[in-house]
Amino acid sequence: MAKLINCKSCGNEIASNAKACPKCGAKNSKPFYKKIWFWVLVVIIIAAIAGSGSNKPKLVSEDKPIVTKEEKSNKEEVFNIGDTIELDKFKITVNEVKTTNGSDFIKPQEGNEFLYVDATVENISDKEQTVSSVLMFKVVDKDGRAMKQTIVENANGQLDGTIGPGRKMTGEYVVEVPKDATGLELQFDSSLAGNQVVVELK
Repeated sequence: MAKLINCKSCGNEIASNAKACPKCGAKNSKPFYKKIWFWVLVVIIIAAIAGSGSNKPKLVSEDKPIVTKEEKSNKEEVFNIGDTIELDKFKITVNEVKTTNGSDFIKPQEGNEFLYVDATVENISDKEQTVSSVLMFKVVDKDGRAMKQTIVENANGQLDGTIGPGRKMTGEYVVEVPKDATGLELQFDSSLAGNQVVVELK
């Protein structure tokens, strides 16, 4: 026998499984917490809360970078001594490279030597351009460690100053390097935009 409940509209006793009150005709609806959709919604909410708790912040800077085929093909091209390379407003050529143990007045630290990079920079723009050995030239080793620029008295010209349109400047950029240094490269940056020429030295 079905359980008796009171009709929500008229208060008359009716069977709990009755679809409508026989006296007033009002529908006999179940409380919301007894309906299936209510419990389905509760389960969804609980699952969502549990799932959001697992998305904790994580350190990503130590993850190994993923290198795609496209990135491998876009690696910086390395040029050789004697090549003339055009970059932005300039053409640059590394003419020769030599090393010395210094002079009577200026000597490198023990175990080091002076590396002379003889280079020519040409202005191929239609305006006067400035060349700075400090800002535009750098010699690095195989680990990317920059070598210290050195001022010597016997350098054959310098790579500092202004060049008119179509004009050239030739001079020597001198750095102090360990005698056993390998993988040395000259990096020539033509602008602050990050455009760069890399020339293999030794």
